Amino acid sequence: MKSRVAILKSFALVVTLVTCVAATQDKTTIRDAAKPEMTAAQPGPEMIKLNFLVGTWNVDSEYAKSPMIPQGGKATGWYKAQPGPGGFSILADFEANGPLGKEVGHQVLSWDPKQQSYITMTVGNFAGAVIGHARWNGENLVTESRFEMDGGTMQMRAIYSDIKEKSTHIEETFRVGDGPYQPLWSANATKK
Repeated sequence: MKSRVAILKSFALVVTLVTCVAATQDKTTIRDAAKPEMTAAQPGPEMIKLNFLVGTWNVDSEYAKSPMIPQGGKATGWYKAQPGPGGFSILADFEANGPLGKEVGHQVLSWDPKQQSYITMTVGNFAGAVIGHARWNGENLVTESRFEMDGGTMQMRAIYSDIKEKSTHIEETFRVGDGPYQPLWSANATKK
């Protein structure tokens, strides 16, 4: 009789253990199924719209005669852009030779949802960094930056227009203080 009771107790213990293990596995399965699947963040439409910049461009520029460049002149150069980490930025290198001498630099563009604009930062063979913003104005991309130069404030504005798969036109203007904007240079860029 004792052995029968021992067998029944052992059997009851095994059934209890199996039930507990099964219940734990079911809860794990239910808990895992309720978790949303984690996916990597994707760049938004704002960054996708900047993909026209990606590639290597030849840039032929014409500088206007201005107080900055009294003689005006021509410049030739290149601009090479690629997507940044995860596609959340555009990273570019550029080089040009013209009336200002050799210009070499790097540029970063990234969408800032809080400011509802692109943030731009350019560094090069000049002191400091030029930080600005860019927004779409219809089909044109307009970049604007402001920086201190020779004790005054200079503002630059570039408008990318006639944007196509392998070409775009760029017009850059500047102003000192609150003065009117003046033409600085215009360029035609063609993608290799």
